[in-house]
Amino acid sequence: MPGQSMPMETAQEELARNVLAQADFRVRIGLVIAAVMVGIHLFGPYEPGSSSLLPLGVAAAYVVYTAVARRFSARPAPLTHRDVVMITAVVDPLFYSAWLFVAGESSVLFVAFYLFTVLGFGFRVGAVPMHVCQVMSLVGFTLVALTSPVWRQHVLFALSHMVLLALVPLYASFLIARIQNARALAEHESRAKSQLLAKVSHELRTPLTGISAAAQLLEVESAEPATVARAHSILHLSNALDAEIRQLLDLSKIEVRGHLRRDEPAAPFTIARAMASAFQSLESIAAGKPVQARLELDPAIRLPVLGHHDNLVAVLTNLAGNAVKFTDRGSVTLEARLLDDAGDRYRLRFAVVDTGIGIAEEFQARIFDPFFQVSAGTQKSRGGTGLGTTIARELVSRMGGHLQVDSAPGEGSSFHFVLELPVDRSVAGIEAEPAATTTIEVVTGKRVLIADDNQTNLELLREMLLKDGHQVTAVDGGRDALAELAAHAFDVVFLDYNMDDVDGATVFQTYQFGRVDPAPVFFVTADATPLTRRKLEEVGGAGVINKPVTFARIREAMLQVFPGQATRRVATSPPAAVPSPRRTAELAAVPVEYFSPDVIEMLREIKDSDEFVCQVLGDGLADIEKLERQILPAIAAQDIGQVHRLAHAIKGVALNIGGVRLAALADRLMTMPADTLAIDPARWQQELGATSRNTRLAVDRERRARGPAKAAGR
Repeated sequence: MPGQSMPMETAQEELARNVLAQADFRVRIGLVIAAVMVGIHLFGPYEPGSSSLLPLGVAAAYVVYTAVARRFSARPAPLTHRDVVMITAVVDPLFYSAWLFVAGESSVLFVAFYLFTVLGFGFRVGAVPMHVCQVMSLVGFTLVALTSPVWRQHVLFALSHMVLLALVPLYASFLIARIQNARALAEHESRAKSQLLAKVSHELRTPLTGISAAAQLLEVESAEPATVARAHSILHLSNALDAEIRQLLDLSKIEVRGHLRRDEPAAPFTIARAMASAFQSLESIAAGKPVQARLELDPAIRLPVLGHHDNLVAVLTNLAGNAVKFTDRGSVTLEARLLDDAGDRYRLRFAVVDTGIGIAEEFQARIFDPFFQVSAGTQKSRGGTGLGTTIARELVSRMGGHLQVDSAPGEGSSFHFVLELPVDRSVAGIEAEPAATTTIEVVTGKRVLIADDNQTNLELLREMLLKDGHQVTAVDGGRDALAELAAHAFDVVFLDYNMDDVDGATVFQTYQFGRVDPAPVFFVTADATPLTRRKLEEVGGAGVINKPVTFARIREAMLQVFPGQATRRVATSPPAAVPSPRRTAELAAVPVEYFSPDVIEMLREIKDSDEFVCQVLGDGLADIEKLERQILPAIAAQDIGQVHRLAHAIKGVALNIGGVRLAALADRLMTMPADTLAIDPARWQQELGATSRNTRLAVDRERRARGPAKAAGR
């Protein structure tokens, strides 16, 4: 039995696993032993205690009992797993007793299975079932010893076995109790340490947020280059500290639960996309050092795979960051090699290879231990918590691999692992090419309804779909979406999750209830939290698309619901992923810039004209200004529901126009508990106002630089 300090849900899960393991053991071993018993009884040189039919009847009854016990162990309803344990603890020894009675002289060979069964209950499911089984064994064996002619001739042997049945389980219960107490104490200490670690980490983030906000204001408001440079340094260090705090939080999750997010389902993705994502991070990390970033992707890896894209990227990014940290010159290379193509699965080797300082052999076994850092001789510490490789190994293990290191001092290091991933052939024709530019199939000519109460978001989504040749109906609210769905037929529907009048989930449920053959519905949301994702998955629909909405995500969604119906291919860069609309992405904790120029490339992909770019940026600025006027009073009034809704809208618009820092702040407000907001609402008003103002200034500068005449007319 689990220690008392174990959470109830975990204890029940462990009991269920142990009961099923006991039942499987009964099927695999018990039936074999029963067959051996019958064989020895029928063909052995022992005098039978009864006719041959009776042992065969007992064996047949045991086979039926074993099958019934296995079924109820897997699905105990209307019983419970505890009921199954107690019933089998009674019935198992009774079957042994029946066998000993009918088997005659051969029964002497099998009398030790009483103890085997009793101790099995003790070590698998606890002391109480063990003692129940012990009592029933003593009762059953006593009846056999008193009534069976064979056992009446072996009185001393019977008495000696009864003594063993009485004393051995008692001693075993003493050992089990000690094991359970030691385990409970270890679990309690581990949880206490991890909870303290998590609490301290969370508390560190509160002043860190204030430091970052103050540095941001200093950076924007100061006209002195030296002060701006100091503000940049503070922001850089704040980001580094925030990353290490996140590693501490991840470690606490590993130690409390033994894993990181095991409930995430496998999804299709391309290795090229994952490698490109990790390589982008590597390039940005290596930009400040004389270190060359390299990407080596095996061109034979062409088909999508089923797995965990985000975890693979996290491992490669983590290892790449470590490699750059310990490499002063030379190169850091991301590698993906195809070791074996079995048709339905790939065997892949991933590696991060650097030309850095290397690791001495005596430290290589400990490099994956939490908090361990190599700091020998005159080698100065390179910073960090020493948790990166620990978390990376956990994630690799979670994906079915084993992270290893080959290294030598002064010669660099290679961190590598092998994964076997199923090949996904559900979307014909999609292949991942290793070049920077690849192609993706595009579905065209579908009747599409889109609904979003924000005009900027609505217009961008409409333009994307129009460019791919779809017939688009765009509405700016849930009620209008319901009206269109009632009046017209559509091939696919995209609904904003948070709309003022009727939210996307309610629109979907109403639509689904009212039609026999509803069109596939995708939810579009800026809320990338696991809670919202689970909520939308429970509602149903075809999938979830996180903002900012991109061509890749829209095309992946269309391919998902219309496989094999693509009519053309288009070039895309970086390599596009196979449809995986349920996967979410998280923003960086504190982006340094107010405006990300990457958004310009996305907008030009939709419509390659300065006029369109300026129009979208201008509309987004107007939306942000309007939403800011609404959310600031809501923060002051501590109206947490309104704050969450408006923050969600701000995040969506900010991502569409490149306001990454404002989007990160809105993301925090979206999920902020009411008690946190109540501590200092004025601070959040000030931080949001300053971030919004500086974002609008940065975006407006970009807008005017690209179209001063058009910008002036707005």
